[in-house]
Amino acid sequence: MKIFIVGGGPGSMDFLSSGGVATIKNADVVLTSTRLSDEVASLNDNIKVMGIADTVDFLKENSSVQGRTVAVLASGDVGFYSIATTIRKRLSNFGEAVPDIELVPGLSSFQVFAAKLSMGYEDWKLISLHGMDRSILPYASYNHKTFALTGGRWDVSSLIDELVCSGLGHVKIYVGERLSMEGETITAGRAERLVGREFDKLSVVLIENRNHVSPYKTLGDEDYYRGKAPMTKEAVRNLSVDALEIAPKDVVWDIGAGSGGVTCAMALKACESLVYAVEMKEDALDVLRENRSKLGTYNVKIIEGRAPDALVDLPAPDKVFIGGSTGSLREILDSIIEKNPKAKIVVNAITLETIGDILDSFKSLNLKTDIVSATIAKSKKLGNYNMMMGENPIYIVKGERDEEN
Repeated sequence: MKIFIVGGGPGSMDFLSSGGVATIKNADVVLTSTRLSDEVASLNDNIKVMGIADTVDFLKENSSVQGRTVAVLASGDVGFYSIATTIRKRLSNFGEAVPDIELVPGLSSFQVFAAKLSMGYEDWKLISLHGMDRSILPYASYNHKTFALTGGRWDVSSLIDELVCSGLGHVKIYVGERLSMEGETITAGRAERLVGREFDKLSVVLIENRNHVSPYKTLGDEDYYRGKAPMTKEAVRNLSVDALEIAPKDVVWDIGAGSGGVTCAMALKACESLVYAVEMKEDALDVLRENRSKLGTYNVKIIEGRAPDALVDLPAPDKVFIGGSTGSLREILDSIIEKNPKAKIVVNAITLETIGDILDSFKSLNLKTDIVSATIAKSKKLGNYNMMMGENPIYIVKGERDEEN
């Protein structure tokens, strides 16, 4: 059996390529969704409407049929969050009977939308929220323009609510509804002015944030808003964040986030994910919110409460920084390990008693331990001279499970 996966564009036959039309006409059977079936009904008499799972099952069941050609008509383009990827993955373990698959590209919805807006898309960040458990916040924070497919949990209204509630109500939103089809509508405006509007489920979104920040910058102490709540000093902050080795897609927890010194630095590293900042003190929360806004790190989700109780509903973390445990270190560590036994954890300590508690807890949980003792001195101007002024020494303790365990 020969399988052709054809990009159907945004929905209208006008955007189906000539190669795609010929493939559909010549196929023995065409598999597609309800949305596209009416548009191609005139091209082939044998069209079957089915979802992704049924499509894969059909292809598996008929893979041994010699000389048969099947065209799978996919929404959009075959290379942009397409059913083509799913089909290839699910058929790749089908042994010697893996069928021959050929991709017939078509127009992507972002190409059509860019043309409607008279824009180029060379500077767009392209993502999909359709059926995915991811947030728009990191992409909108660190990119000038972010294009997103919507659907499932993340319809346009939910996406706008997420932006506004997290401080990004100022960004400009372009919404394309039912592109290329009857009822096509394009709406533009600030996110905060579109709250409460209803949009079609078949919508795409472009977010323009002219105040986006670079995730590659290093934050100095002077970059932060300083309140009465304590803040981890710059050198220690950098050492602690580096120890966690945060990747862009890592889910990060900051427990005892304080005024957000480490929180915002970690948010830059986790530029395609979220940092959950857990803090119980109201004065610290106020400063944390101010710093999130000042630094543009809107991928920080602020969790008001005390750990470990405040951790129950959070997603499993990849990396965790503990800046304060209020005497509940072991319970907090238990919560982390229960969520993700492979999480990497960094805890800072000033007193010998605290580092003793950390080491005992790490040992009881079979965590491999690495300790850095840092003594920092910064210069202070005294007349014509610079005198080095020492800060309190601090211990940076990292714990994680051995990969072999």
